[in-house]
Amino acid sequence: MLLSRRSAGIAALMKLLFCGLFFTLLTLLAGSASGQAPNGLNRLRRVDEGLYFMYYDSSASKSTVVEFSKFLVLLEVPIADQGGGARNLRDHQAGGRRALATLTHHFPGKPLRYVVHSHWHPHSLSAVEPFLAAGCTLVSTKANFGVIRQFVDSAIVRAAGERIQLIDTDSLVIADRHQRLVAYRFTQQQYPSTPTADYLFCRLPRYGLLHCGCMFNRWEGAPIAGRELLTSREEDLNRFLLDRKLHPQGLIRLNVESKEPTDIQPMAALQHVVQNGIRSTDLQRPYLRLSPATLTARRDSLVAGALADHLPSSLLNSAIFSALAAQQLEKALGLAHLQVQLAPAAPNAWDTLGEAYYFLNRRELASHYAQQAKRLDPTGAAGDESVWAKDLAEHEQKWRTATAKP
Repeated sequence: MLLSRRSAGIAALMKLLFCGLFFTLLTLLAGSASGQAPNGLNRLRRVDEGLYFMYYDSSASKSTVVEFSKFLVLLEVPIADQGGGARNLRDHQAGGRRALATLTHHFPGKPLRYVVHSHWHPHSLSAVEPFLAAGCTLVSTKANFGVIRQFVDSAIVRAAGERIQLIDTDSLVIADRHQRLVAYRFTQQQYPSTPTADYLFCRLPRYGLLHCGCMFNRWEGAPIAGRELLTSREEDLNRFLLDRKLHPQGLIRLNVESKEPTDIQPMAALQHVVQNGIRSTDLQRPYLRLSPATLTARRDSLVAGALADHLPSSLLNSAIFSALAAQQLEKALGLAHLQVQLAPAAPNAWDTLGEAYYFLNRRELASHYAQQAKRLDPTGAAGDESVWAKDLAEHEQKWRTATAKP
């Protein structure tokens, strides 16, 4: 009888252990299916067979991972969530190593062979050295790599040699029997809204997708004057697709989608805004037509109107720089004052006001507003007087050229 009870107790204990192990296994599998990240790694989400998104704690942007038969391709490394206004560019090596470790964990025995990025801004490429050190090939362009190499160790660049592959033709193809990626190069001269001198789109024909990066800045705020904002980037993206006769079903953007459960924009979204949206230039035009005196006298009513229309301050910021480009400095100043009243908590608004005063050679006020921008954003990401000096020199050269033309 005693032996029987012992046996029953052992059996019960074994059953508990088995159930515990089984429950633990189910938990791990559930975590993997939901995309939860193991400790110390990035979160990876399966989109389709051979297609994944990788997410970063430090960024609202994402990478796309494409699985080939014997290797991986990584599109974008957005460890630092910064665009064209980024200052003090650096290689985020810890984040790059973490991305590599994530891929090694999820794809053991399948190396990362290519890192492809659209342009030089950190929300496209924030780390280079860890990937080159791991034997990866960096796919870039001459213009973009000219900026990138400024924050990459020159010895590592020399050691990489041909593993730095610069596209100077129309396109580049990476393919095997099961997968295909086509990287298209285009320039700012062809599509003026392009944020850098040249840019790469990546088409994934197996899935009917085009990776368009930050060339689709779909407006997700309140409708502006009752309509969705149509920027020049959306127009250029649409024109690119028409020019190349491409018909993707979806568009992969850099930023994580807040309203699309697949984290992919349907093509219908681009078509809708192109057909029904209101152009940013049409929103800016009424403000650019106002005289400096009117901008000052009607400032309160103009702010009230902009608030009622849900006008984003970034549109006024663009109008300010259009006025500066046209050497309409007093008008630019009036618009800059309007912008800071519309968005008093935005460091970029105060930085732009300071720059307008700097262009007018009113340096004491310029410095004062630079300090206000720095108080709101101690990192100084909005810019500073050294940036203004460079901008002014470039504008003066353009003004002289325009004056010299017959």
